[in-house]
Amino acid sequence: MSSQNNNKQGGQDINNKKDSDDIKPSVSKEDLINSLKNDELNKNTTMDQNDMKKNENMNIKKNEVLNNSNNVEDGDNENSKFMNKSKEGLNNINGEKNDDNNSIVKVEESPKSIGYNYYASESIENLCKEFGLESINTGLNSEQVKINRDKYGENFIEKDEVVPVWLIFLSQYCSPVVLLLLVAAVASLALNEVVEGVAIISIVTLNACLATYMEKSSGDAIGKLAEMASPQCTVLRNGQKVVIPSREVVVGDVVLINTGDSISADLRLFDVIELKTNESLLTGESEDIKKTIVADNLSTPFATNLCFATTSVTSGSGKGIVISTGLDTQVGKIASQLKKSSKGSKLTPLQVALNKLGGLIGLIAIIVLVVIISLAVIIKYRDPAHADKDPTFVIIIIGVGFAVSSIPEGLPMVVTITLSAGAKDMVKKNANVRKLPAVETLGCCSVICSDKTGTLTEGKMTAINAVTICKNSSLSDENNKLTKTFDFYPTKGFEPCGGLFDSNELTSEKKKEIVIAKNQNTSYDKVLYNYGNPSNKSVIVDKTRSLMFAAYLNSYDTTLSRDPKTLKWGIHGNMSEGPIVVAAAKVGYSFINNPNHKSYLDNFQRLDDLEVTFNSSRKMKITFYKLKTVNVFENVYLDKPGKVYTHVALIKGAPDRLLDRSTHLLEETSMKKVQVSWNSTITQEERNVLIKKNLELSQKALRVLSICIKPLTDQNIEELKKLEDADERLKYVNYDENGGFIPMGYVASFDPPRPGVKEAIQTCREAQVKVIMITGDQKPTAVAIGKLIGLIEEKSEQVEDINSLAIECSELHINKNPNEPILPNDQLDEFTDKILIYSRAQPEDKITIVQSLKRKGYLVAMTGDGVNDAPALKAADIGVAMGINGTEVAKGASEMILIDDNFCTVVSAIDVGRTIFSNIQKFVCFLLGTNIGEIIYLSVAIVAQMPFPLEALQILFLNLMTDGCPAVALSREPPNDDNMKTPPRPKKQPIMTKRWWFYGILPHTIFEALCVLLSLAFSLYICTGFYNLNGIHNLCKTVNLVDVNDANVYHEYKYFCSSYEYRISTDYVGWVTNVSFWDPKNNEAVNFWGAAKGKVENINPLSDIVHPELRLRMQDGCSGDLTLDENGWCRPKDNKTSDGYNDELEGILKKGFEDVTAKGSKRGRTMAFISAVWCEMLRAYTVRSWEPFYKVFNRNMWMHLACSISATLTFLSTCIPGITSILNTTCLLWWQYLLAIFWALLNLFLDEIVPKVIYRRKYM
Repeated sequence: MSSQNNNKQGGQDINNKKDSDDIKPSVSKEDLINSLKNDELNKNTTMDQNDMKKNENMNIKKNEVLNNSNNVEDGDNENSKFMNKSKEGLNNINGEKNDDNNSIVKVEESPKSIGYNYYASESIENLCKEFGLESINTGLNSEQVKINRDKYGENFIEKDEVVPVWLIFLSQYCSPVVLLLLVAAVASLALNEVVEGVAIISIVTLNACLATYMEKSSGDAIGKLAEMASPQCTVLRNGQKVVIPSREVVVGDVVLINTGDSISADLRLFDVIELKTNESLLTGESEDIKKTIVADNLSTPFATNLCFATTSVTSGSGKGIVISTGLDTQVGKIASQLKKSSKGSKLTPLQVALNKLGGLIGLIAIIVLVVIISLAVIIKYRDPAHADKDPTFVIIIIGVGFAVSSIPEGLPMVVTITLSAGAKDMVKKNANVRKLPAVETLGCCSVICSDKTGTLTEGKMTAINAVTICKNSSLSDENNKLTKTFDFYPTKGFEPCGGLFDSNELTSEKKKEIVIAKNQNTSYDKVLYNYGNPSNKSVIVDKTRSLMFAAYLNSYDTTLSRDPKTLKWGIHGNMSEGPIVVAAAKVGYSFINNPNHKSYLDNFQRLDDLEVTFNSSRKMKITFYKLKTVNVFENVYLDKPGKVYTHVALIKGAPDRLLDRSTHLLEETSMKKVQVSWNSTITQEERNVLIKKNLELSQKALRVLSICIKPLTDQNIEELKKLEDADERLKYVNYDENGGFIPMGYVASFDPPRPGVKEAIQTCREAQVKVIMITGDQKPTAVAIGKLIGLIEEKSEQVEDINSLAIECSELHINKNPNEPILPNDQLDEFTDKILIYSRAQPEDKITIVQSLKRKGYLVAMTGDGVNDAPALKAADIGVAMGINGTEVAKGASEMILIDDNFCTVVSAIDVGRTIFSNIQKFVCFLLGTNIGEIIYLSVAIVAQMPFPLEALQILFLNLMTDGCPAVALSREPPNDDNMKTPPRPKKQPIMTKRWWFYGILPHTIFEALCVLLSLAFSLYICTGFYNLNGIHNLCKTVNLVDVNDANVYHEYKYFCSSYEYRISTDYVGWVTNVSFWDPKNNEAVNFWGAAKGKVENINPLSDIVHPELRLRMQDGCSGDLTLDENGWCRPKDNKTSDGYNDELEGILKKGFEDVTAKGSKRGRTMAFISAVWCEMLRAYTVRSWEPFYKVFNRNMWMHLACSISATLTFLSTCIPGITSILNTTCLLWWQYLLAIFWALLNLFLDEIVPKVIYRRKYM
């Protein structure tokens, strides 16, 4: 760009400043303070009384900002310096530097220590000197490039090291519970219990695969940042324009940018041609930013004369000097904060609790293993079901079985299934969980920090009110003489259906009737007079429609359309103009109500070249139109003696700015027409009425735009065409021989709270979850919204009440200056402990708030959508990104994504999270109670010299198959009625609290152990005639044979066994005696069931009470090497020898032969197994609630299905050949199944009448 163009750009701000001086050549101290408030600069500045006395004109605003940047001297001298330097053009802007300024010295040392306001305010020539840039026309030379690269570093953001999938997979095996399971699996395999070992490993591996998938797919926020970088960049080097990889860009490079480019590094601009960039990725603001050479506001890090890495150029072109690269850029600083937030482990409260629980279970397992093996060795325990196995081996197997029984094998699987199901439930509620443990973490969330726009509110500005400004001498009320307020209704986002009604007439009942009329597609006028209906003819309609027509024409480049697929209405163009376009449609200015929509714009020819666009300094937009009829704009008559108005300027902007420039009003004549009151100017009293109305609307959280008109002649238009600068055109339109602006009215828009937000906040209040709103709005607007959504009580009207709940984020900084460091932690924590609303918040304030809340012990959920929200999302316990408006970086840093960007979804997710934890407590109580119960009855069985109720593999089957299904069903339990009426649990609370241990786990373990042992004793008794080991062992007779190689060694063999059995059949009820013996006729060991009726001790095969068939078999006695014992049963002779491994001996019950005693013991143990399964299955019903189980019996149909599956699997495990061999079970008679279930019902009865009753009396 030429020097002339540069001077032009610089001159724009000067002309604008002069314009202000012309309007208000001097101001009072009070006016100055009000002006500063209106410009929102007072929040960023610190001004003492001496400064205020020194400055008597509006130039103090620019000077004050420069003072804050530590780059200008004090008072008027430096201000005039700035103005003069600006007039001289680019090369001398801010050329003067304070030699005493320490911050400048720091700048020279390293750019990392400088605020961005330095780069925005420092002169280009000083920056060139600092970076070794000889000329902005030639760029850096090769030698300087190397020097700057060594000094400032390369231009790249290093991605986090990618963790390989195999390492993620292995990490899943590091939790204590999983490690315990692996130890149990290895021990089982080592002891040749292959089925048991493989089953455990399979379950653990499946769980690890699922967890690996979830973690791998969670994404990398820093990686997403790095991917946003532009691959190439155009720079000037050695006087030549070259394209280089973005990584090779260095500080001091002169970069050329054009439309469509992605910016590679942070730049200070020195040449712009209609340059606009989109910085939404950094700032969250969707509107394009017009770039200038001189910054509008030096106190912000995103000054308008700076461009930032990863942002994009939407129009125009420019040149700039690279001021920061890599991690020193704005986006690089975000990456650094992300890395810092990512350091260290971030275990969720559930993961911590599970690890602690795993440690406790491990300790229990070790103690049980040592104690049981020691006890079994001491008492020489021998299992009758495995009498032929090595007792030592059996004892070790028993010990491993005990250890396995203490570990809930199904716990990792059920936790994973529960979290996965919870994640699925959250998707139904529009929350996408990216990291599985986060599903539950929300359950203990104690603070939600939420954005306002789009989260608490709909994010769709909607025009609520139209206020006409027109003098009417016929009205008595002073306010109504000048203003009249109307309501747009209905108001639903961008839906254009509705009308305009008198605010005083629009009652609640009328609103209901209007909605009905809308749904029935009938005229609103049948309910209430519609002042937006073109068919209605009245002077008031003329006012309202003229106001909206002016606003509509000013917003010409924003359109309203309906998606043909979704049938949803949407805005295309400037979102801030969306409410006006929708409101205009409601009064008939739209293609929706008029197919000839384009005729509106055609009849009023627009002069595009004269347009004055909106920017943050002007705070207004001016469009120029040619009138269809001279001296008439729509229904407003502009006649003035001696003037022929052929054009109009339509102005839309901030009410205070436009009112300052207004000189005349509209008036309603006696002839009921609207015209300009040229005979009188606006009085101070009338100004006060308009100021009051603006304030009244603003205090309702409404965004107010003023609409003005300015009639122009052909001569005026010709003069305007000679002015190339927009600010010069603004100055011309502002004051000429026709006077200033003529206000037509206000349009007040509102971003309504999302439906259900108020109720959701009330739910949070009942759940004692603190809700904090963080917004960029001004404090009054934020407070007004806070009241609407119930965040602040409506009665909080006193300033001290509001100030105790709401602050501007500048108050978090020293001297209340956002450019100063953050307050010390102790002072900061005082704020955050009580504040509910943070206004004027910058993204970097969020991380400060999060860290403070976490120091106070809160578990924090934070919402965010922009790139610069990512560090706060990462630092929070639960980062919640927006699914619609959120950037990929924000999503990558979060644990959860709101698919609908709705605050209510967060509250629903908390409800789900609490339900999940409650259900985890239930099934952990269920699993621990049943497992510890197993330990107790197994331990008592050893001490009482009883056979084991269950074998090792049966325990595994019980823990995985029969317990697993009910445990999963418990994870699907609906929430309790008080789920969101209790405070969040503390972060460090264990899964099982004291109440759960004393009223949930321990009583059941005792009752279950009692019932299973009673079942075992009774079952053994009716199946063998004895319930203890001694009695059962004595049922068999043995013979000792001398070892073939050593006469001092004897080998013991069984040759006869008897047992008693109680039978219930159609032909006999009572006891029978069963025997196992050597059958001499068939020369083999056999079992004879029902050898005699009744219990017969020392039974003789030839006695009359013995079954005839048995007598027949034994009537010929024994032959060969066999002899008869004292009762007449065959056995080996005493002179026989054995090597201890000879299974070919005659007369013995060989190894592997299952005698009647072993079979009777198996049947008794199978009955105990059935009892144990049903005890645990029915426990799933009683653990669901502290209320009686029958009250919640049918609230979860999954439980019925799960228990049905468990019962079926258990039944099949006792009947299907092959499975019975693996599990060492046997099929039972029908009445034996019922008897086994009886003991489980007794367990249920005891669980219900003892601990639950005590708990309800004490705590409910």
